[in-house]
Amino acid sequence: MDETHSEDRQQLAGWLAQLQQQQRASRLEAIEQLGRSGDEQAIAPLAALLEDPDPALRLQAILALRQIDGPLVVDALAGALTNTLPQVRRAAIVALGKIGTGQCVALLLPALQDPDKRVRNTVVLTLGEMGDVRALPALLQLQTHADQTVDSAYLTHAIQRLRPQSH
Repeated sequence: MDETHSEDRQQLAGWLAQLQQQQRASRLEAIEQLGRSGDEQAIAPLAALLEDPDPALRLQAILALRQIDGPLVVDALAGALTNTLPQVRRAAIVALGKIGTGQCVALLLPALQDPDKRVRNTVVLTLGEMGDVRALPALLQLQTHADQTVDSAYLTHAIQRLRPQSH
């Protein structure tokens, strides 16, 4: 094992230990550093924070997860789509949108039925930004609802981004 790898492992272990501290600032710093590390070993501890009683820690954990690549990150963010806090669900939606895979589209579609309108609006905008036409049928179906489950301007924008442009 080379010296740099050993130092990286020691740093990672230090940040993981820092997550267990009582001080919020220390925990937030550890979360940020774990995200910056990009190390897949940080995924499970960060995912566990998505149920922390402190909403700021939950949100910071999502931001950190966004910085790590790999399919396990998608799984962790998918779990956050059912979080009790709407702002955590919204942050997870945006993070999944940034990843942008077909799997992410499939995970986001059920969130169009979220009880919180702001969450539904975030899904609509994110699906539009992702540009994956597989989301179009679900968005067109929302357009037919008279009860305005989402803001019509957001829905129109997303649909326009997904419809093939005629030349």
